[in-house]
Amino acid sequence: MSPRKLRFYLDENMNPEIAIQLRRRGIDAVSARDATMLRTGDPEQLQYAASVDRVLCTEDSDFTVSAFYTGEHSGIAFFPNSGLGIGYAVNALQELYQNENAKSMKNNLRYL
Repeated sequence: MSPRKLRFYLDENMNPEIAIQLRRRGIDAVSARDATMLRTGDPEQLQYAASVDRVLCTEDSDFTVSAFYTGEHSGIAFFPNSGLGIGYAVNALQELYQNENAKSMKNNLRYL
């Protein structure tokens, strides 16, 4: 059995167009808008992503503080330089998708 592929959840700090572009490339991605999670607090964002087994994608540096999250999560993909553009984010997440799997991302933080 091959390792399960990553699935992404983009919080409201990420442009929802990124999720659209990833889906066009065959990658399972939803935005906070898609999931009706707009204006939801950070802990709830991470809890939601974990509950649906998705890597949380964000530009919010709060998620880089390990004391911020307790319990298990499906991984965090953090973009430290906000405003890099949709193309950069799509390509970075596609590369993450190609090089990682659900098991390797579990409880891990990746800087993109």
